[in-house]
Amino acid sequence: MKNAIKFSKHLLMFLLTVFIISCDGKDGMDGVDGINGTAGPAGVNGEDGNANVNTYVYDLSSESGSSIPVDLPELTQDVIDNDLIIGYLQNGAGSGTYYPVPASVWPNGTGGFYDVASDIAVGKYWVHFYQVGTQTFMDVTSVELGKLKIVIAASTNTTTGKSGKESIRESLKSAGVDINDYYAVMDYFGLEY
Repeated sequence: MKNAIKFSKHLLMFLLTVFIISCDGKDGMDGVDGINGTAGPAGVNGEDGNANVNTYVYDLSSESGSSIPVDLPELTQDVIDNDLIIGYLQNGAGSGTYYPVPASVWPNGTGGFYDVASDIAVGKYWVHFYQVGTQTFMDVTSVELGKLKIVIAASTNTTTGKSGKESIRESLKSAGVDINDYYAVMDYFGLEY
């Protein structure tokens, strides 16, 4: 009988537990879902930028001599080592013709021809004039020169084994841009003539 009472107590506890667990409380009311507003009109796309390309312009129309230096503080060692630096020389003040520097033959607008070379160092860019096909310096006069434009295209990455400037040159070449064509380069980078 003791076992029967013990069994009854356990059965009663079990049934009470099942009853309590199986009771279902009242559910509350669901909240109101939020309403999405209508999307606004799409914005206007901005102009393509050229944040990594800069042009530096120097008026050389009052300069003369066989070597003409210009100060360019942006020519740091890092820029010289990694970035593309292209020079263009205007054929006389007011002319629409620009020649790449260096140029094997540059007509000066007064009937003469020169070979043009450049040297680049930290903070300096030099333009040198030689007799065609020689290493003999030749003086130019102020009337023969216009603007010197120096374009620096910053490298965004360096491919293994190649400098950033080689990567930029390859990008220009694969886009069909001749870096000797001043107007093609300006158009490609979206720069003013």
